Amino acid sequence: MKILQIAPQVPYPLSDGGKVGIFNITKHLALRGHEVTLLAFDREAGIDYSSVEMFCELHTVRHSTNNSLLGVAKNIFSRLPYNISKYHSPQLARMLVDLASTHPFNVVHVDHLHMAEYGQLSKRILKIPVVLRQHNVESTIMERFAETLRNPFMRGYIGMQALRLQKYEAQMLRQFDYCCAISEPDAARILSMEPLAKIRVIPGGVEASFFEQVNSIERVPFSIVFFGGLDWIPNQDAIIWFCEKVFPSILKIRPNATFHVVGKNIPSKIRELQSEHLILHGFVSDLHREISRYELSVAPFRIGGGMRLKIVECFAMGVPVVATSVGCEGIDARNGEHLLVGNTPEEFSGCVLRLFDDQELRRTLTRNAYALANRSYRWESIAAEFERTYIELIEKARERGPN
Repeated sequence: MKILQIAPQVPYPLSDGGKVGIFNITKHLALRGHEVTLLAFDREAGIDYSSVEMFCELHTVRHSTNNSLLGVAKNIFSRLPYNISKYHSPQLARMLVDLASTHPFNVVHVDHLHMAEYGQLSKRILKIPVVLRQHNVESTIMERFAETLRNPFMRGYIGMQALRLQKYEAQMLRQFDYCCAISEPDAARILSMEPLAKIRVIPGGVEASFFEQVNSIERVPFSIVFFGGLDWIPNQDAIIWFCEKVFPSILKIRPNATFHVVGKNIPSKIRELQSEHLILHGFVSDLHREISRYELSVAPFRIGGGMRLKIVECFAMGVPVVATSVGCEGIDARNGEHLLVGNTPEEFSGCVLRLFDDQELRRTLTRNAYALANRSYRWESIAAEFERTYIELIEKARERGPN
């Protein structure tokens, strides 16, 4: 197959879950013998993209999607959500038209709702099946973010943006041949917004290398790790909630405990929390080796949707996990069997302390979690499911004949 993939960013370096999800779809479709052309925004200057170009023909447009006060002000009277309008680019649209004239594509794969307008354009000019990969239900993230805000002006503004986003999301979802949700809860949310949307659930996954044991690693005693892109608001909120509401109770019982935060683009409000107990590591080149140093990982999310790839990556690496219900949403994992779940500060700190003290429980959870990740969350099988979805749509289109 000849696949056109449209993404909101070039998925490299692999510094956050969004890039990991896009990159592995590209990589594993290419490994299955398909020709992938990736059209994406180049949002970071000076990056060597050769690791991406090994698996696709890459075309980029330099474009910033950073927030700005001017952009917010201009958007106040718009019907489009601000988080969508930032991704509008006439230059990318022109490049898409040019590619359509020179490449005989069979199917279009669009990553993220933010790029839905280019999926619409593809459908008009190429007249081939177009699939939207919903890595999250974006309006759910916005709604949950609004609920955490104390400032009434910000809460009102974000609430308004969430309503706009929900209307836009519903309008767009019905126009794709398939919407590939990342979890069953996300699929249910999509259908509640747009009952006519054609849904298929295909989860995110884990790279094969994460299942390999790292040799000569000693775990840091009473250590806790959180990792991910730190410019993403749900990650920032999770870290701050853990540091302010949960970690003090842990330190009362285990004063030698340490909390390690791994990820790039550390904002000032996270840097201000740094102490002898909170260590900021920034971006690391070997995530597997780094995360394997710690006794357990936390996913203390209050905002989110989709699924947190970091949790299934920890499952594969043999690192036990404590999460909130929002944190582990969308993953087929059970509390007490694959991980521990706590939703209040007291519950969450109790789960962490329990894992520190109970070595047998740690062994049981990691063994069960590894088996689950190996069975259900390998990128190889996930790419095969995307392939089956594309083939189904191409065959249906062929049966219908030319439009």
